[in-house]
Amino acid sequence: MFQIDKRHIVNFDYILFFQTVLLLFLGIMSIYSASYDLQLHQAGNYYIKQISWSIIGIVLFFIFSFISYKRLISWVAVIYTLGVMSLIYVLIFGDVNMGAKRWIDIGGFSLQPSEFFKVVWVLTLGRVFKDIGMKNLSFFPIFKKFAPAVPPLLLIFLQPDLGTAVIFLAIWGIVLLYRGITKYTFFAILAILLVSIPVIWANMHDYQRQRVITFLNPEADPFGSGYHVIQSKIALGSGGLTGKGYLQGTQSHLKFLPEKHTDFIFSVIGEEFGLVGAAVILLCFLSLLSKILHISAYSKEPTAKIMCVAVFAFIFFQFFVNASMVVGIMPVVGIPMPFISYGGSSLVTFMSMLGIVNSIAMRRYDRPADF
Repeated sequence: MFQIDKRHIVNFDYILFFQTVLLLFLGIMSIYSASYDLQLHQAGNYYIKQISWSIIGIVLFFIFSFISYKRLISWVAVIYTLGVMSLIYVLIFGDVNMGAKRWIDIGGFSLQPSEFFKVVWVLTLGRVFKDIGMKNLSFFPIFKKFAPAVPPLLLIFLQPDLGTAVIFLAIWGIVLLYRGITKYTFFAILAILLVSIPVIWANMHDYQRQRVITFLNPEADPFGSGYHVIQSKIALGSGGLTGKGYLQGTQSHLKFLPEKHTDFIFSVIGEEFGLVGAAVILLCFLSLLSKILHISAYSKEPTAKIMCVAVFAFIFFQFFVNASMVVGIMPVVGIPMPFISYGGSSLVTFMSMLGIVNSIAMRRYDRPADF
């Protein structure tokens, strides 16, 4: 499985690695501040755990970098099956938290299989959409390419985790558009999505509907469902241009801002470092996303291109949704910011995906494989 030669080592993308480590560092700094207690003058242990997960993530980055992505693609059927089995396992034996079964406890660590399945999804899409050089897809052939999406979408929806299910569907859609479809197919799919909105609304849980209602008018319930968004806006607005200073955020340290180390970590950054700090985070993500697209552009194999696009879509979509959520232009759906928010499952997942991207970069001069 490991295929290492001098060319691969020489082609190791150090810029990609540096961009990733920089985001990890910024995330640890933000989590330290979010968990800092002004009265005790010390931070909680979230940042220590994040450091541990970051080390594990870096190790996985190197492991996936030196594993040939072609070998992973050849084993995608087995990897996909194991991934689906993990989603079934969590539905049966998972820990119930806030009415949802999303986590399994292994050795004192809570792991989220749906996060790890994102790596599986990148590999699966690379195999399913490998024919990007052919003509644009029409309506019926798309059903064949949608078939692998049905089991994970259904299992994740049943947890219930609508936000993550939407992410998987969105990534599939982005890759489909990159692959190419006819304009008639595009409008047909758009019509299906519009027609399905009432059906989706009718099958949503009460708290999910409440999130949408709160998004439309958060001030209608300022001490209930709208509290999160209102406090987040106050934190971001009070930061101004340059912020209040590191460890000086009042909304977070006086405990007005909920979920400050996970879903609303971007609000902590905006309050303490202002518009300048938020812009730095944005530029870091734009730089990373540009690098991924660059690697995709010079990759020779369609499969490699698709996997890069899928990783790009995952990072972009989650960053965009999280940032939009904290400023109140999207509903609160509990999607963390990649690399910045606290969370071991999410962190090691994105590090593994970037390891696959680096594996593609390291093997850009290899002969294209016939999968």
